[in-house]
Amino acid sequence: MKRLLLFFPLFLSMAILSVAQNCTPDGTITEPGVYPEQPDTAYVDVAYDFSFQILAIKDTTVIFAGQTITANIDSVRVDNVIGLPSNFNYTCNPSSCTFNWKAVGCVNVKGNPTKNQAGLYDLKIATTAFASSGILKIPTPDTTEGYQLVIQGDGSASIFEAKKEVVAIYPNPSADGVFQLTAKEEPRSIRITDLQGKNIVFEGFSSNGITTIDISNTAKGVYLLNLKVGEHFYTKKIVH
Repeated sequence: MKRLLLFFPLFLSMAILSVAQNCTPDGTITEPGVYPEQPDTAYVDVAYDFSFQILAIKDTTVIFAGQTITANIDSVRVDNVIGLPSNFNYTCNPSSCTFNWKAVGCVNVKGNPTKNQAGLYDLKIATTAFASSGILKIPTPDTTEGYQLVIQGDGSASIFEAKKEVVAIYPNPSADGVFQLTAKEEPRSIRITDLQGKNIVFEGFSSNGITTIDISNTAKGVYLLNLKVGEHFYTKKIVH
């Protein structure tokens, strides 16, 4: 998350939440994360119907009273979305849009894209994680970004998709601290830091266009992956 916990690229609208549940959780998922990492492309004048599957992490590190402590995640609630087209809506299963590590949940997104909405939408998601450490109960607000919805209008989405998935990381969160990184070009440099900016020692190797990053020897928590792809720099939050 932003400074603390990475959660959840769920795509919502600003509409009132319906109690209906229009998606079925995939019980075969065992690794924490959100699947897939990006939504399907939407098409003008075609009803949009897409579901994300979510399994929360169980624990992480949080900053409380200036101290970094280990905390268990009771649940994570999706509060809001910034950037989604106005005529899209969503339902969750569970209907409260609150997710935990005990079971997979899902979010179903529906909309009816219009011609004047064709384009690329950068989305930011607001969440609250409820963490506990001993007798402490710590609600932690966060906003995540890096997720994009393409609405295609003329049969060719290339002008929109050129920006999509420049850098992708999977799984994220990673239960064992091993991540798979793909990019449009092989990264020219990779650096990992903690939230205080301290460099983290990691193992990494590339094969067939996929870079494997291993931080399994570090404490569980949130880290910043800094990399250069081509002439551009990117920063991604990763959770171990």
